[in-house]
Amino acid sequence: MTMTTISTVTAKGAGTRRRATSRVLAPDVWPIRTAEDYEAAAKVVDDLALYPEGSLSPEKQARLDVFIELISAYDTQHSTPFFAKATPLALLQDLVADHGMSESDLGRLLGARQLGHAILNGERKLSKKHIRILSDHFGLSTDAFID
Repeated sequence: MTMTTISTVTAKGAGTRRRATSRVLAPDVWPIRTAEDYEAAAKVVDDLALYPEGSLSPEKQARLDVFIELISAYDTQHSTPFFAKATPLALLQDLVADHGMSESDLGRLLGARQLGHAILNGERKLSKKHIRILSDHFGLSTDAFID
């Protein structure tokens, strides 16, 4: 990490009072505005994350923490949640498969075993109650399941 320290000494009168000040300029941290900034910040995080937990100096730990926050903010502003790209039906089909559930498992979760087949095949729409159950079960916003 590159840090620059500037020290100044000022004298008052005939050298009777001296005041020394030292200030540390910002460490090697930059705002993330472009994909290039993002990639450079991600490399810093990757490099610092290799150290065992608790072994970073306070300065390196601060740098890691700052970049993690900056990357998170950039991601929030520049990316679409994964479920926003999929239809609610496609999302539900993927979630059911990823969680190793069967149509019957989904139906039982929603209150009637036969519901799973009808919903996954697009024969039946999700009700508000179903959406709340799915949201709680999969830990997603209800918005993910609304057309």
